[in-house]
Amino acid sequence: MGYMELIKLKDVRPKNPVLVQGVPGLGLVGKIAANYLIESLESEKIAVIYSDYLPLPDGSSGVRIEEEDIIPPSYDLYLAKGDNLDLIILTSEVQPTIFGQYEIGELVLDYAIQLGVKIVITMGGYVPGSPEVKGVFACSNDEEFMKKLNEVGVKPLTGGYVTGAAGLLVGLADLKGLTSACLLGTTNGAFPDPKASKMVLEALSKLFKFEIDLEKLEKEAEIAAEVMKEEVKLPETEIYKEEEKGLPYHG
Repeated sequence: MGYMELIKLKDVRPKNPVLVQGVPGLGLVGKIAANYLIESLESEKIAVIYSDYLPLPDGSSGVRIEEEDIIPPSYDLYLAKGDNLDLIILTSEVQPTIFGQYEIGELVLDYAIQLGVKIVITMGGYVPGSPEVKGVFACSNDEEFMKKLNEVGVKPLTGGYVTGAAGLLVGLADLKGLTSACLLGTTNGAFPDPKASKMVLEALSKLFKFEIDLEKLEKEAEIAAEVMKEEVKLPETEIYKEEEKGLPYHG
């Protein structure tokens, strides 16, 4: 087993907490959504995980230099308090290495369970086979919870794989007896996609009945769309990858 350490920065007793994860993946959908939650809901950092399973964004070992700080890669957990429930928001600049995904996931969930978490949500991107397919898709280990997702406009995934931390954490949560679901916003996957992140956050806010101002994210989505038009001179139908034979991948 590699080096792993979870450092509690503050002792908290959250109310009906839900763990929400967003880390880098397709279109940075989950990462953008998690960052927006943290900034918009005035969250405070409550814990940090350091591990040799967490590399720099290029996959190497090392630290980031920021002004006079030396910062190793980490998994960061924030608490955002709400009226009906609290969100434990997990994010990072990186995903764990393939051989460290299980260990990091176990550590995250054990801490979340200590805080009273019973529901785990991961956020990510979904590259469909056609630009006509749009919206938020999900998989869940709980039929009743999936019905609640359907009620807020989320469509069920009917096959394929959800890769990386977005997929594995919901699987590990299931093994620990927690309700889990993965919310995936449709994206072409080639560029950061705040529009897809906005769709995911809209579904999340409706599901858990909390208010969040998405105006800033909408403006970011408009800017990103203009940048993409300049960078990519292909029609939208060619930006999306053709569905390959077999099962599609998401995450």
